[in-house]
Amino acid sequence: MVCLIRARGSIRFLTIARLLSLASMLALILLSFVGGLVSGLGQGFDLGIEWPSEPVRLLRALLQGSLEALHRILTVLAAPLVLAMAIASYRLGLVFYISLAGVALLIATSITGRMILLTLGGYIGQPIAPMVYSFNNLFATLAIGSASLVYRMLASGMISMAYGEKRIPMILHRGAAGWGIIASFIGAYMLGYTKTTQNPLPRDIFSLSISSPIDLIVKLHIVSGALAVILTIIATIARRSRDPWSLTALIASIAQPAAGLILLSRVSTDPWSPGVFLAIHLILAQLIVIGNGVPYMAYLLGRKIVSGAYEHR
Repeated sequence: MVCLIRARGSIRFLTIARLLSLASMLALILLSFVGGLVSGLGQGFDLGIEWPSEPVRLLRALLQGSLEALHRILTVLAAPLVLAMAIASYRLGLVFYISLAGVALLIATSITGRMILLTLGGYIGQPIAPMVYSFNNLFATLAIGSASLVYRMLASGMISMAYGEKRIPMILHRGAAGWGIIASFIGAYMLGYTKTTQNPLPRDIFSLSISSPIDLIVKLHIVSGALAVILTIIATIARRSRDPWSLTALIASIAQPAAGLILLSRVSTDPWSPGVFLAIHLILAQLIVIGNGVPYMAYLLGRKIVSGAYEHR
């Protein structure tokens, strides 16, 4: 299989960049999952608003079982991995620019993560506070997506998605990823709302009436999430071939509704500490977005690279 990425480097550079992209992707997924655990278990403010805090204090808190300390340490460790991925791919054209986007998105995630601490400390009030959670989750999801796309491009090349796939399933993947991002953005807003106001979410989610603005937001989250799930299932069925990305999105889509309903029932009774299902729901949502977005982006970029190659003949 011919890889259409214009790489002036050797196979060694490709191997190093591929391994670093895989490590970055896994590190960012772990970082996001631990962040979900921190929020779900009611932690996140036990180390105060200072970030990342003193090393000795961090290690002491980590040994005492603080997930917030682990989350901050993982953030510090993930940063050089993502930066190394970008440096290793500097000769790889388009891959390099996607890697740079991953670096920028991780920085944005860290900044908004610091802002979350400020919201918990009361330094950022309503109505901005819940939006901080939304943008933090958005940047985190896109950062994982950037590393995932880099790994997909380096592991399989672009030509495998440029040909042999129907256009309609790819459009469905795009729609699923888009609605998944919308659902995640709204869901993170709901989390920020419950964290910063200590108000529970409405219980009557299937009622057609709208009792309050947050009730409307919850219903929009459910509708957009349902569209992402339905489009994922249809896209996967319509595909000529299966890849790990779309299969991951399919599995996440099947599990997500149950996880979401359990989480909603927990948040309705305990807004501050809804439990581990917050982390599960968060990761499943990100896997739906990434599992749909990576095949579509690889297909789109592959088509452009192939058509550009033919134009230069």
